[in-house]
Amino acid sequence: MGLFRTKGIVLRSIKLSETDKLVTFMTEHFGKVKCVARGARKIKSRYAGSLEPMSYVHLIYFGKENQQLYSLNNSDIIESFHLVRDNFQKLYTGIYLNELVDAMTAEVQEEKEIFQLLFDSLCALSNQCNLETLCRMFEIRILSLSGHKPELHHCTVCRNSAINGWIGFSYQKRGIVCNRCMKNTVAEIKFTTGTLNYLKKLLTLDINCSGRLKFPRGMDEEVEKVTHRLILAYVGRELKSYPFIKTMADVK
Repeated sequence: MGLFRTKGIVLRSIKLSETDKLVTFMTEHFGKVKCVARGARKIKSRYAGSLEPMSYVHLIYFGKENQQLYSLNNSDIIESFHLVRDNFQKLYTGIYLNELVDAMTAEVQEEKEIFQLLFDSLCALSNQCNLETLCRMFEIRILSLSGHKPELHHCTVCRNSAINGWIGFSYQKRGIVCNRCMKNTVAEIKFTTGTLNYLKKLLTLDINCSGRLKFPRGMDEEVEKVTHRLILAYVGRELKSYPFIKTMADVK
């Protein structure tokens, strides 16, 4: 029976019994783990608010290595991200980022880069209001870290890197198609080199500076058609929080 100590972010927390919770963490050193938090639903629980989604905590849990369910021993809050919780749109955006990590990672598989991506994104979410860009950046980066990075530098058909004018994007090939190759290859959407350059920036820009990157009018929809549809193709379904984000963005 091993005892594990690590930092982690609460992805989700659900009722397990009248007194217990089942909590999913994305941890710094051990990847995604699920723990039973006994007594967490009691009024005077020792876990207090440390098991709320998005809480950044120091946790101690025990069980056999690589098992599917562990027992939580302790969870202490390092950062609650209260600025995210106090804003309804930011809250649902944070939940969407959590859902993406949960859907795109396997259990007990070390994913330090994805853990860092989630932490950095929640920090950025606390300090900025350009949530659309942050979502697009998170989507394309978690795809990249999961081994599904879209090809944005060479035509996926002829491998030519000198691409100008209108560019196609093939979801089947998961990358761009040059204007010449579009004649014989299905490209579900078309956009200009300007949109392509913004997609490339999403992969390289410091995530803490994502608030400075604003898409020109109309380009945000083109970028979303690439990153979000690739997410749908990988996950196989729309995540529950995303329609709420879109609805709030339209009302704003």
